[in-house]
Amino acid sequence: MSIEHVELHCETCDLDTSHELHYAGRLLESTRCTRCGTHLEVNPRTMLPAYAHDLEKRILSKPGRMLRRARKDPWGYLRSLPGAVLRQPVKFVREFSEVLRRPR
Repeated sequence: MSIEHVELHCETCDLDTSHELHYAGRLLESTRCTRCGTHLEVNPRTMLPAYAHDLEKRILSKPGRMLRRARKDPWGYLRSLPGAVLRQPVKFVREFSEVLRRPR
């Protein structure tokens, strides 16, 4: 899970405050106001279908993204490819397990 901090308007505080955005993979999972602690979660029933849709788009766009990277910096691309190939399965398993771990 990754966490980002942004300024948002909190309806509970009625102020613009710092919020934590929690992501499962690339999908927003929940937000939390760092001032009052108000926590909003995305409906767990929507997470798995949304993740599957996002994953499909990423898989379909991967060849084009790889080609652009290879054209931009061929040697850098070739040097980083073995590590990237080894990291992808681990990244996928981590993302997928985060989505599945959500309470239903």
